[in-house]
Amino acid sequence: MLKVNDKAPEFVLQDDQGGQFRLADQAGQRLLLVFYPGDNTPVCTKQLCDYRDGVEAFAGLGVKVVGVSNDSAESHRKFRQKYALPFTL
Repeated sequence: MLKVNDKAPEFVLQDDQGGQFRLADQAGQRLLLVFYPGDNTPVCTKQLCDYRDGVEAFAGLGVKVVGVSNDSAESHRKFRQKYALPFTL
């Protein structure tokens, strides 16, 4: 299990827009990777909406928020739109 400030292993996943999100492409950026079980589940929705509501504070610290789960790009897209999530899933 990763701990705070551990370097995440390299991964490539399909994002909510159907493109590829490569961790290696984010080199040099500070990321908050939010791993969650699934779109539209009660706890995950609350958690990601909390990150949405605090996204400006994270941006002020130079931190980019990215949500990561096993759901499809289509599921991510709908979830992101439904809750106005301003970050990549």
